[in-house]
Amino acid sequence: MQDSNYIKPTSLDLFCKGENQVLAHLYKVLVPELNAVAYRYVKSEAEAEDVVADCFEKLLKMPNDRRMQKFISNKINIKALLFLMVRNQCLDVLKINKNRSRILEGIQKKFPKLALNESLLNYTQSNFNTLMVSLPVKEKKVLTLVMEGFTKEEIVNQMGISQKTVSNLLCNARRKVKNNWGKYM
Repeated sequence: MQDSNYIKPTSLDLFCKGENQVLAHLYKVLVPELNAVAYRYVKSEAEAEDVVADCFEKLLKMPNDRRMQKFISNKINIKALLFLMVRNQCLDVLKINKNRSRILEGIQKKFPKLALNESLLNYTQSNFNTLMVSLPVKEKKVLTLVMEGFTKEEIVNQMGISQKTVSNLLCNARRKVKNNWGKYM
């Protein structure tokens, strides 16, 4: 038996025949209650609203013959069905979120984040700066420009030297830094 405050039997007949305005009216009337129920489960206003919207969307997509069978032949209370759908959808959301958390924890255990040691970072930066000072002026300038993101063509234009010279200076600077890295580190 349908609750007359929510949907009249004639309106229910219209809904079962494909008139979706009835569902829009039902949405306006029931959404505050359904959102409150969903919020008790998922503890998120946005997720609660999504759950309720999903449930109404399922009803909206339900074929007319299925609507007739459920609400006319089987006399299922549409309000009760909506509350049941919201509860079940919330349980699904909680289960999905729990599985995602479990998967993320597994990934984090398998690949732990490397702790960023501030003193090691400072030590490395200081030693790299010492290496940079030991380079000839042009090699240091080319390497600095590359580290700042300039292309070889931009460096050629900026320094007024050939592309081959830029490549040679960069190759020499990288080799010297690589060779001397072990001494400072």
